[in-house]
Amino acid sequence: MDVIRRAASLSQLKTGVPYTLWRGAQLTATAVYDDVMAAAKQDWVRAVKRVADETYRDWREEEKLNGKRLPREKRRELKQQSYWQRQRASFIDSLLKWLGASSNTATITDMSQRLDAVLDFTIFVSRSFLLSNYSAEDHDSDLFDMFQLQYLAMDRFVIVTADRPLLNRTKESSQAHRIMSFDQFLHTL
Repeated sequence: MDVIRRAASLSQLKTGVPYTLWRGAQLTATAVYDDVMAAAKQDWVRAVKRVADETYRDWREEEKLNGKRLPREKRRELKQQSYWQRQRASFIDSLLKWLGASSNTATITDMSQRLDAVLDFTIFVSRSFLLSNYSAEDHDSDLFDMFQLQYLAMDRFVIVTADRPLLNRTKESSQAHRIMSFDQFLHTL
């Protein structure tokens, strides 16, 4: 974000933004950020597939045989919201470990509330991957939505977006009122 805000034009952003890194090193191209984000996107895709592996180990074979990732009985179970509510603690524990934070019970409880929109979004992605034809590779930019939603852990932040799918994927979150369209935001002023 710091590089982006220093760009004088879109053209400069695409070709390279003069930028001083720590210890005086110069950054004249943004390719390094492309590489960093490509790795993060690959991690996102692997994480979605890891959830699928933990939920139903044979999902790849099932998809090859029947065109669906889960057998009928398992799909019926995973369509229930109660199944996903039980997964919330596991998802927050994984997220805290990924962030390098403590995952003790008190932290999990606190962060489950603070990251409610992140959890709803993660559940949407996991559920969609297992129950429909959601492709983590085709939607790797969803990672950025998840990153943005993490800002809601701090009470002073709101997210203003024109991304209707993001609004829909988080509409049941206790933080949904802090994710708004530009028009909604203007009405708060």
